[in-house]
Amino acid sequence: MFCEKAEPIIGVFASKKWLSIYGEALTLIGVYKDEHQLIGGFYFLNTKKYGFTFLKLPPYTPHCGLFFTSDSKTNSSINNFSKDLMNEVCSFFTNQKSALTVLAFPSAIIDFQPFIWDKYKVIPNYTYRISLEKSLEEIKSHFDSKNRNVINKAIKEEVTVTENTLSSDELYQFFVDSLNTTDANIYDTELKNVFHKFSDDTNSFSVSAYKNNELLGSVFCVFDKNVCYYLLGGVNKKSGIQGVNNLLVQKSIEKAKDLGCKTFDFEGSMLKGVEKFFRSFGPELVPYYTVNKASLPLEILLKFKKRELF
Repeated sequence: MFCEKAEPIIGVFASKKWLSIYGEALTLIGVYKDEHQLIGGFYFLNTKKYGFTFLKLPPYTPHCGLFFTSDSKTNSSINNFSKDLMNEVCSFFTNQKSALTVLAFPSAIIDFQPFIWDKYKVIPNYTYRISLEKSLEEIKSHFDSKNRNVINKAIKEEVTVTENTLSSDELYQFFVDSLNTTDANIYDTELKNVFHKFSDDTNSFSVSAYKNNELLGSVFCVFDKNVCYYLLGGVNKKSGIQGVNNLLVQKSIEKAKDLGCKTFDFEGSMLKGVEKFFRSFGPELVPYYTVNKASLPLEILLKFKKRELF
């Protein structure tokens, strides 16, 4: 029932196949009207470490999936309903009495006053999106000129791009190796489940770059009928060929448009170097929000390590 209600609103990240990545570890919460009618919901991971409880997002999922429906018609009734619902969501998380809560919300959710009033830190984050309802020529015309140049250079270097040529095992191993070269966290079980439990031709695709049969890089995207999300990307830095990742992103945008998606979402763009790269494709900057709260001793500690969040 949860997925039937949530997926039309949230999309692929509320599908049964996606949520199955996390098994029993994922907590699903329903929001009900008159105790029986499901009108909303959200999800999160409830974990324990060093005797403390932590509430956080599932790895590789961009937000907590909060959705809700309302019969309200006027602005005042819509605002009242939204405020009441966000009050209830905030109260729910506060009542969990976790040592640390760090959650992101879908970009459509913008009313976080209840969380601010309850002493959460509400932090803006950003993603980039490209409208695929434009022609490819128009989309590419907004690329930074340096971006277009390195893409053309990669093509002149006889880099070729293929779709869905890597097996699930090969994709998993490639991205483990790629993530190991960065400071990114690797959630091994969930990453493996992305490729082995979730991925099929109806919800995801990969594009891979080669030269002389050598794998130069790969991008993995997930999609629903409206949005294609850039989930994972990596390149073989030892190849010395410029523009491989740029070419892969361009091919991913083209593939998403062929699939009939309306939007290409870079799925979070908060790292400075990554943001610059995504920005070179001429997308629209879109804010979304995280809420963070820690117990006082933990908050004091986190202020030294994560001052921007606490």
